[in-house]
Amino acid sequence: MEKRKIQLVGRSTLTVSLPNSWVKKTGLKKGEVITITPERDGSLRIFKGEASTETQKACVIKADLYQEGESIERLIVAGYINGFDVIKVFSSGRLKSNIIEAIREAEFKLIGLNIVEETSSYVILQCSINPLMFPIDVTLRRLYTLFLIMLEEAIQALKEANLELAEDARRREKEANRIYLLILRLLNEAQKNPSMAQKIGLNDVEDILTMNIIANILERMADWAEKIAEEIEKVEEKGIGVSEKTKNIIEEYAKKIRDLTEKAVKSVINTDANLANSVANSFKKVLEPEAYKIIEENLYPEMLFEALLLRRIIGNLHRVGEIAVGIAEVAIDRAVREMEQFIESSEQKALEEK
Repeated sequence: MEKRKIQLVGRSTLTVSLPNSWVKKTGLKKGEVITITPERDGSLRIFKGEASTETQKACVIKADLYQEGESIERLIVAGYINGFDVIKVFSSGRLKSNIIEAIREAEFKLIGLNIVEETSSYVILQCSINPLMFPIDVTLRRLYTLFLIMLEEAIQALKEANLELAEDARRREKEANRIYLLILRLLNEAQKNPSMAQKIGLNDVEDILTMNIIANILERMADWAEKIAEEIEKVEEKGIGVSEKTKNIIEEYAKKIRDLTEKAVKSVINTDANLANSVANSFKKVLEPEAYKIIEENLYPEMLFEALLLRRIIGNLHRVGEIAVGIAEVAIDRAVREMEQFIESSEQKALEEK
């Protein structure tokens, strides 16, 4: 951190010099343009160039350095998340079949990424994502909605003994993962481009960090919904009947957990600390003890498989509840930050009035 004194130039213009180390690092020269963006906390963010400047970023992956297709797939995903618009995978000879398969798997996994050129020795992927088409709150809501659909379909599949519905619920996790990776790309781009960040609903670095945490939490919720669907899918594949009593217990507890997640998401959207606290208290004092009670009271010694099924599904729903509390805690953190800003601005106003 460096301190600078404000200088008065002329009758009313205030100026401050730029840190020499930053000037050298950015290669800034006389006459070049810098962009200054006011942050919500009153600070200024300065970066080289104009906010509207758009350049395509490209990266090259040397396939000869990797034997496993999974390694190539991970590198492509990393390039996508880090904001590269063009990703080229090339080999000194012919690309191996497992590498080509990995490239196509990555193409399927990443929204907006498509193969635009291909030869025997290289493949070029282009990302056509326009960040302005994906406001961050809408995209996060889409991820949460997918979780709700997965959970609803899984429970409905259990009630109806419907294998196809259970499979549908499980498959939706791939789409949830695609949206999650898109959100990570958007957040990374927002961190590098303040002008774009504001256009998709992110006002400062704290907003970006918060949305990153929320996206991660929602993706984990989708993972647990997938596990619930998998458990039900196994039951239906084996053709094992489940008693109405067990179905009703699971359905009732799932509804309570769903309602809890709805309140948690609402609390973070509205920055409602009271609602967030009620979510945390409801889980710790009611839903968590209820999960343990359900498992203890329904051991079914004569029906071991059904008892284990109940234990696993209630356990997975319990974990979703824990994750919902995580969302509520984010809401409380946001509320405290806004409170600090209000206190600071109030103190400043009081000083000015004196």
